[in-house]
Amino acid sequence: MKKRNCLVLTQYREGDEYNDFIGKFYHFPSNNKKNYLSSFQNLPIEFIYYEPYKKGEGVFYGYGKIHKPSFDDKRDKDFSFIEISEYKSFAKPVSYKNALGEVIEQKYNPETYNSNNAVRKISPEFLDNVCMDGQLLVNFSADAHLIKVLGEQLIGSEKVGILELVKNSIDANASYCKIRFEKIPNLKPMDSTEYKYNDFEGPVIVIEDDGDGMDKDIIENGWLRPASTIKTEVKEKLRKEREKAEKSGKLASYNTIVEQIKKENGGRIPLGEKGVGRFATHRLGRKLLIETKPKNIDFENILSIDWDDFDSKDGIPKDLNRIPVKLTRRHISQESDKVKSWTKIIIFGGKEGFELTEDKIRDINKSVLRLNTPNPNPEKMKPPFYASVECPQINDLDQEEVYKKFDPIFSLDIFVNKNGIADNYTLKFNPPTGIPLSKEKWSDENYDLKVPAHDYWMTKENIFRTPKCGAFYMHLDVWYREKPWIDGIDAKEMKDYLAEYGGISIYRDNVIIFPAESGTKNDWLNLSQRQIKQAFRISYYHMIGNIEIEQSENFELIDKTNREGMLENTAYLDLSKLIETVIQNIVEIRYISVRNTYNELTKGLIRDPQKLKTVTADSAELIKSIHDNYEILNDPWSILERFGNTVAERKEGLVNLESSIKNLKKSIEVIENIQEKITEQAGFGIAVAVSLHELTKIASNFYNGISYLINTGNADKMKLETLKDASNSLKSELKRLSPLRTIRNENRREFYLSQSIKYALEIYAAALKKAEVQVIVDYSQDFQVYARYSTFNQIMINLIDNSIYWMMSKDIKMRKIKIQLNKKYRTLIFADSGIGIDDSIRPYLFEPGYSLKIPPSGLGLYICKSYMAAMNGKIYETGTRERIPDMQGAQITIDFERVPETKENAK
Repeated sequence: MKKRNCLVLTQYREGDEYNDFIGKFYHFPSNNKKNYLSSFQNLPIEFIYYEPYKKGEGVFYGYGKIHKPSFDDKRDKDFSFIEISEYKSFAKPVSYKNALGEVIEQKYNPETYNSNNAVRKISPEFLDNVCMDGQLLVNFSADAHLIKVLGEQLIGSEKVGILELVKNSIDANASYCKIRFEKIPNLKPMDSTEYKYNDFEGPVIVIEDDGDGMDKDIIENGWLRPASTIKTEVKEKLRKEREKAEKSGKLASYNTIVEQIKKENGGRIPLGEKGVGRFATHRLGRKLLIETKPKNIDFENILSIDWDDFDSKDGIPKDLNRIPVKLTRRHISQESDKVKSWTKIIIFGGKEGFELTEDKIRDINKSVLRLNTPNPNPEKMKPPFYASVECPQINDLDQEEVYKKFDPIFSLDIFVNKNGIADNYTLKFNPPTGIPLSKEKWSDENYDLKVPAHDYWMTKENIFRTPKCGAFYMHLDVWYREKPWIDGIDAKEMKDYLAEYGGISIYRDNVIIFPAESGTKNDWLNLSQRQIKQAFRISYYHMIGNIEIEQSENFELIDKTNREGMLENTAYLDLSKLIETVIQNIVEIRYISVRNTYNELTKGLIRDPQKLKTVTADSAELIKSIHDNYEILNDPWSILERFGNTVAERKEGLVNLESSIKNLKKSIEVIENIQEKITEQAGFGIAVAVSLHELTKIASNFYNGISYLINTGNADKMKLETLKDASNSLKSELKRLSPLRTIRNENRREFYLSQSIKYALEIYAAALKKAEVQVIVDYSQDFQVYARYSTFNQIMINLIDNSIYWMMSKDIKMRKIKIQLNKKYRTLIFADSGIGIDDSIRPYLFEPGYSLKIPPSGLGLYICKSYMAAMNGKIYETGTRERIPDMQGAQITIDFERVPETKENAK
């Protein structure tokens, strides 16, 4: 422990030239006769004031500290001053003598005591005892290290820290907040022209808004004052006024106060409660610059902080209020900027232990996207606010959450009053295209959510208690996680998103305070536990929901100090019980019922030969395992009785069954080969039908030309030229058909989709021209596949043939086909301006035998599906969000995501 340097300083409280300096400076001789300079050399110094008994009361009356060296008295060269850093008075001055008349300083400091000296050395023990006897008036003091502690303890993570700073923007009545990351060391460096903040040491984080800005008073007494009451006073006032209004029954007057507070704060009630947002800046970087400007002034205020200054050095603590930070201003020259207001927080220089990565920035971006409620309470209007993230080193940050690309299967809107009664709710079922079920809607009013869980709500007096959580609104979207409910190019991303972020978030005044994943992790609605026991039940990863509460109504729902969740008090538990009841008694019942109905409609034979082969292989393995490991004689599970009573009979029965299943597997392979051959021939037949009309015309021209020659005997040049042209046309048509001949034994090869598209369009050139169909293809996103070229030719031919048929079947004036390639997702969307897909055929679109054509064939799209499956690809109706906007007819997506690009990829 460092040695303490303790002194007694004699100082009269009255009648002294320098008694006004008590607690501020000490004036002492430093001349040839008396010189105390050496007593003040070893800093820091602790001291107690003593007033001598000759002209005073003979008491010790105060305690202080000295941290700075002495300096000369410029008016009197024989004296010096020393500054007193801290000073506290005694509530009860201590006499210099004890009850026995002994001089206490002399008794406990015999070696250093000399009453003739104005400055005397004393022991630390004596100083401490005098202070305690004098009832030293002490205060709380904050060490500068507190900033670090608060930044790490109150701010649960860097992501939470950034969100807190964004919430400060909302409290400042901003309409937007931009978060920018640049010069991130872990990411690919950019040219300096791509950066906006080249003058700052990276990594750089900037949070910018158009809020009210801060003047000198707010910076000093708000931002620089941890946990200031500027915002909390508003909330405390609301709480008290609400209690008064409920007791007096005058809620209208309370609502007037709420509206007045909102009017004073840009339509919002301040979100900040604990004043912790500023500590996030310490957690995110070593240095901070704040540029802020209120409206209608011609300068901006600039606050600069170096957080390294707050770290203790050589083990010497630093008091928070003794570390200066620089506050200055900068003139605004542009007239248009003078009326504006803003705040820009620039955090730079990095922080040990905190490294920004691409994954972290993407996660922060997702959280910012979720900051504002996706479905606000329609009865509570709030001022608009938009937050965004940008990083020049990451050029594809999400602009919206992936779940917005998928229409929910179920949607619930419910309004719950403060008594736990649903004033009204509406649950909608909206099946995707291709599901053979109709839309449905269920609704009810005055539904008491306490009744299903009466044991939880019932008091000892056998009456329902009132929930502590207050009134709320909830919107809930629910999905089934399997095909065909979730399908398309983003299906995997959607399922991953539900797995990570699924659940129900809580928003206060439209701003998130309880992310869904916080509740999911703790199973706050008991959904995970129920689904573990019964897998058919609903869980968090089936849903995205938001609960809307108000600061003016839901006082008992309180954020955790680290801003990651809510305090699990009675109000929180009441809210979770009400939501649990909503899900179990309103949503889950229909969720299970609809799924069961769909399964009943679609259950039946296994249609996929590959799956059927897997089933037979598994069955054969199971029978072999029974033969090798099961107690055949005892037959404890009575599964072999039908084979006989003896071991020999039962073994023979198992061998025969195993042989039959192996033969079944071979039979399936034979059937699969036949099916593949029939599919090829059917596809070729359809392709031939396309050219049949052209071949007929060519044959007719041959017949007419030859008949003319025979009948007239006149082989004129013109007629011979006609026959020559007909012969060339025949060759051309047969040449076009040649790649469509039997493809079963065709080898895979690398080709670009544009080759096949152009080939198919060439075959249909005459038909398209006759039907006056405009074809638009953007080849800029062309990509390569490794597959059977002729197979894909037939797929394109089928799609073109279908489009022409349906566009000609109605009076459609603008006939168009659009083909859109997407190199990133490796998809092709084929769209037309026809009549679209009829709902009656939609569930069976790719099944054999279903068609509305006259006469029907019902093979075209089934053949396409078979071909795509053979090359490990997919074909399906284009989802609502992926559709080409200006095309109203049928749209089909061909998905090559799992089809190899090159021969090497296929190995």
